[in-house]
Amino acid sequence: MTRDTRIALFLMGELIYALRANDPDAFRGLLTEGMQELGVTEVEDLLLDWLYTFLTVEEHDKLMGWHLK
Repeated sequence: MTRDTRIALFLMGELIYALRANDPDAFRGLLTEGMQELGVTEVEDLLLDWLYTFLTVEEHDKLMGWHLK
């Protein structure tokens, strides 16, 4: 497993944890760190391709609410 793959898996787990803990500041901070480590395109792909498959409908709505603030 490559370093980037390990970082992506860790990031995805932490993003889900921050979302479920209702902590938008932690979520945004993790996104920023992930973009610095992996790059913007890779983090966008991670969110679009993988993160949404692990979230409930309620978590999708919460994430959208954070984005709109």
